[in-house]
Amino acid sequence: MKKFFAITALVIFSSTVASAQSAPPRDTDNTATRNNDEPRHNWSWIGLLGLAGLVGLRRPKSETARSFESRGVKVKAV
Repeated sequence: MKKFFAITALVIFSSTVASAQSAPPRDTDNTATRNNDEPRHNWSWIGLLGLAGLVGLRRPKSETARSFESRGVKVKAV
């Protein structure tokens, strides 16, 4: 029980020390970065295409699952 309280106190103390060292928020004007005319790249489409490419790496259904499905039994687990 002493070990639990010691670990809890250590976690709380380390989090307060870390928050005391955080930098204050900067108060800058972002109009220069908001109004630039650079082309924007949407990288999320590349990630979605990568995930779609992983579909072919799925494990094939087992022989037992295929035989049950051919009889009309719905099989969820492979």
